[in-house]
Amino acid sequence: MKKNFTTVMVRLFCFWLIVILGSSCQSDFDKVAPLVINDTTFNSPKARKVLVLVVDGLRGVALKEVAPPNMTNLLKKSTFSYYSVSDEGYDEATTWADLFTGVSKAKHEVTSATLGNNKLNLYPVVFQRIKEANAKVRIATFSYSNTFTDNFTSDASVDSRVTYNSDTEIQNAVLKELADDNAGVVVGMYKSVNTAGSTNAYESSNQQYKNAILQFDTYVGQAMAALQSRKNYSKENWMVIITSSRGGAAASVVNDNTIFSNPKVNTFTIFYNDKYRSKLIDKPFTGNVYDGNFVRFYSSKGVASEAGQQSDAIRAELRFDDALKSSTVNPLNFGSNGDFTIELKMRKNLNTIGTYAPSVNKNTYIYQWPCFFGRKIAKLNASGGAGWTLSLEQLTWRFVLSKGTGANGTNEIGVNADASKVKIQDGNWHALAIVIRTEGAKRFVYLYTDGVFNTKAEIPEALWPSIDTYNAPYTIGYIPDDTRDPFDGNVSDIRIWRKALSDETIKQFACDTYVSSSHPDYSYLASYWPCRDGAGGRFKNEILTENGNYDFKVLKGGTPLVKGTELANSTVWEKSTYIVCPISLPDISATVPGSDDITAQILSWLSIPIKENWNLDGRVFLNN
Repeated sequence: MKKNFTTVMVRLFCFWLIVILGSSCQSDFDKVAPLVINDTTFNSPKARKVLVLVVDGLRGVALKEVAPPNMTNLLKKSTFSYYSVSDEGYDEATTWADLFTGVSKAKHEVTSATLGNNKLNLYPVVFQRIKEANAKVRIATFSYSNTFTDNFTSDASVDSRVTYNSDTEIQNAVLKELADDNAGVVVGMYKSVNTAGSTNAYESSNQQYKNAILQFDTYVGQAMAALQSRKNYSKENWMVIITSSRGGAAASVVNDNTIFSNPKVNTFTIFYNDKYRSKLIDKPFTGNVYDGNFVRFYSSKGVASEAGQQSDAIRAELRFDDALKSSTVNPLNFGSNGDFTIELKMRKNLNTIGTYAPSVNKNTYIYQWPCFFGRKIAKLNASGGAGWTLSLEQLTWRFVLSKGTGANGTNEIGVNADASKVKIQDGNWHALAIVIRTEGAKRFVYLYTDGVFNTKAEIPEALWPSIDTYNAPYTIGYIPDDTRDPFDGNVSDIRIWRKALSDETIKQFACDTYVSSSHPDYSYLASYWPCRDGAGGRFKNEILTENGNYDFKVLKGGTPLVKGTELANSTVWEKSTYIVCPISLPDISATVPGSDDITAQILSWLSIPIKENWNLDGRVFLNN
């Protein structure tokens, strides 16, 4: 969990007061740089020892769902997480190197089982660090992998190192070592959970995988019983670390487009000591899931053929019962001086076409100018494109208002959300809003993203009439002259208000996924389309319900002047479980334990000072 610099320094000061003066200083600070501090939990003369049990392929979320009895019981006296993370490369040798060197692959350069061109000479394994600090500590490792034994335990620092064919043999060796009075650091590495996952599924609902988890839990229970029955246990102080080196592929994971959506790197971590209290390190809140079925708006054709892109486009229009009605009968015209607000949710897929600068744009979230919602005949001003539209601009979005006369860039304004602060590049849902507000004799447009104000610009008086374009329907998706990358994504939760909503109201309600009558400005809601109907070819208007005249109809092809083909019951609805208004955190994985934290935890527990020139990446999680 992120702490600011001042907080960290204050709490470190508190810690040293405890150590030096024996005074009391309350703190919930649980993660610190290993250079600064060692875990001196309940200082005592007892001999410090470590048991490390590593299991491959056990997803943290699956462990949480199965809740096996022995590990669950340990959580009462543990710092633990179901959302710790391993290296995204998913190579077992890489994760082992992370675990036992305390640095990431960017430093140790172990990227495959061959360990070619590695830098373990610069970043040696933790066992060497321990022996250099105290040659008398007995270290024993038991694994199923010769790769691990030969490359990570081959020097004289490990007193006993054996490779076995089965987890049963590994377990017997661990129990035998724990019966040795001289045992100091004991490591057991198990494979059966990963074998069950790769053969069947890494899902808690799969019985074989679940049984393998329960069997490993039995091993944990046996190891704890053996540890606690040691002859000198009352004179010893044991840290028990139980973790998985990596997770496994799973279809049940909700995608929030962060590292926590990758089940292959989802591990678990338990730091147990019989004097610890229970402390959960949960994953940070990343946003709520916007669940439902949605229509994908896209064209599979690039801009090499404008006609092809047009005929192929999946789009939607509001034509007022198939007729473009005049301003006198159109309840969604605002006039040349009215205030109003438009809100919607938008998410974009990867730009798989990338016809504009494909070397840069293709297979990224970068789009060049495609419209996704608006009221315009054509996108370009020079093509007679009077009206307004919302479009994508690189990684941000923009509002464009045009008079439809003159060259492009004249008689129009384009207002971008601040690209330095607003980057829509995660495949999640984002709440976008424009507010047209009169201030004195002037009118301004305000832009908001995920409830946060971005920027504003004055609207020239000459453009005021262009807000209502009587011969252009409200359109979702493609409009003509989109001569850059075609939009590919979803639009939903469209709200039109006959009021300039306040900053506070937008902030409070923007990320809600439904507008209820309890909204303080509900009486000003002119139209509302949730766009989650789930079947058929219409987005029903929940405010203007007259004969469906104000429903959006999903079309294939067409233009604002030439209606396309209604898809009706042929409309494809796609299930979506993406996050809405995702919370952006720098280096989000640093908020939970990682594989490279294990070495720092071991060294800290053994009171071995961590030298600055070791350049460890791992950090220490305290429990005091």
